[in-house]
Amino acid sequence: MLIFFLFVILVGLLVGCSIPGMGGGDEGDDTSSNESSEEASAETGGEVYENGLPKDQKVTLKYGFFEGGLGSAWVEYAIETFEEKHPNVTIEMLASPDISQILSTRISAGDDEEMFDLFNRDPSGGIVSLAQAGKLEPLDELWEQKLPDTDAIVKDMMMNGIYESVDRIDGVSYQVPTSASVGGLFFNKNLFEEYGWNQNPQTWDKFTALLEQIKSDGITPITFPGMYPSYHDWAFGDVESFEIADIKGNADEHIENYQNFEGEIFTNPATVERWERIYELGKKGYFHKGLPALSHTQSQMQVLQGDVAMVSTGSHVENEMKNAAPEDFEWGYMSVPFVDSPDQKNWVRQSTTNGHYIWAAKPDLNKDWAKEFILWMLTLDVQLAAAEDGGAMPVRNDFIDDSKRYDKLQSSSKSVLSYIDENNVQLVKAYRAIAISHPSYDQAFKLRDESISNIFLGKEDPIPLLEEIETLIQEAISAQ
Repeated sequence: MLIFFLFVILVGLLVGCSIPGMGGGDEGDDTSSNESSEEASAETGGEVYENGLPKDQKVTLKYGFFEGGLGSAWVEYAIETFEEKHPNVTIEMLASPDISQILSTRISAGDDEEMFDLFNRDPSGGIVSLAQAGKLEPLDELWEQKLPDTDAIVKDMMMNGIYESVDRIDGVSYQVPTSASVGGLFFNKNLFEEYGWNQNPQTWDKFTALLEQIKSDGITPITFPGMYPSYHDWAFGDVESFEIADIKGNADEHIENYQNFEGEIFTNPATVERWERIYELGKKGYFHKGLPALSHTQSQMQVLQGDVAMVSTGSHVENEMKNAAPEDFEWGYMSVPFVDSPDQKNWVRQSTTNGHYIWAAKPDLNKDWAKEFILWMLTLDVQLAAAEDGGAMPVRNDFIDDSKRYDKLQSSSKSVLSYIDENNVQLVKAYRAIAISHPSYDQAFKLRDESISNIFLGKEDPIPLLEEIETLIQEAISAQ
């Protein structure tokens, strides 16, 4: 029965909430229709695939791949199976955790031939200016294409809301995501059960009561990597300001202002309240005192070792820590509920990952094959590879139609889906629709990031900081 309800939830979400995948079992039939079409084409003497692309023209695609928590084995599987089906296509992948900087270097060099044909990470300077300069291929048409393993088109087979929430620049989509990650607080389920802690506090009062209980039991409630302060955003970030604005009845206005840098950026009521609440939690000692010196893996290791109850991160955590986790370890999940009632929407950060871009200056045939490879990564076979061993959240709304596929999900993903099933969740991706380039802009976010640890530890009142960086950000906006 749980599987049925999870499927209903996935299909109805407002906003979409790496080792080789398994090609056997129910997934073995996914490409049968394509194989039949290819055989028919060959029998009639056609020199094109069922997608209309030529079989006799060799193409090499340069692929820049960000290798993070999901790993790269699953995408190696995707490349292998794609090349087997299309032997005239070779995909040369450069996988690196520093792919953003590598992208920026190649873009600055201005050599279109050496540039990647496709890549799955924003360069260091972001993608807004690239799109506006015509450097990126518009991908709106790709959402209307049929998937290789079904007659349905992409946007109809994505979890409801993925298509609507993808970053758009001047109304145009330049990326198609192939997986997702959900943010929040991830914890050791065995530890929670041992102490009898509440695994699903549905209101702010119940959440703070949980933190106090954990602390009274001699364990630090929450950690995150202060070395990388952006990790706070997984559980306590901008999406929580959306939730507070929703409680006050002005979520739409708040989100529009957020995306377009309009109105007050850091001193709007919802953002101020979010930081004030975090500061109060810090003064009560609910965050690990050593977080300023912690890396992301160190903070996650604290949870594995039972030193800290919860860590702010994404659902990719299980794959990232799989070599360090005890054999019987099971990840649990909760979001931070800023709400007063379970009937109010619990806004949760969703991050579409592996959002793929295509370089516009590449030959048309290369771009066509790059689009086909993106579609290939949306097949159930590759989705399973990414989910089973990469820890990715699938983006196909039919993924858990089959109980065998669902059973292969990692515990972190299952816990997220169970949480969604049991709560009034609205998954959302926070993104900016415009880019600002100005020294005051950089200074504002630098000051914020430098203060995050002290605010979370209750050592720095956030209000003076928010006022200071608001002045800086408004200077940057006015200069555009």
